[in-house]
Amino acid sequence: MTHAVTDDRLWTARELANFLGYSESTVTRMVSQEPDKLPPRVAALGRPRWLPSAALQWVRENTGPRPVGGRRMGRPRSPI
Repeated sequence: MTHAVTDDRLWTARELANFLGYSESTVTRMVSQEPDKLPPRVAALGRPRWLPSAALQWVRENTGPRPVGGRRMGRPRSPI
């Protein structure tokens, strides 16, 4: 799946969920319970929104090499 990140349109929870491989309900829950596990969102808006370029950069910075032993903690993700 190709993700366009060149437009200036803000992503909704559904669009961020599709990009990250989560369900929309998971992203919605994480916004209030675990915001540090999501890309930084645009502040001062009534509903959570994300810049596509910021989400892509966040994924790049938070996807690292596998730990020793080959096991990763948490949900497996495909490389970008």
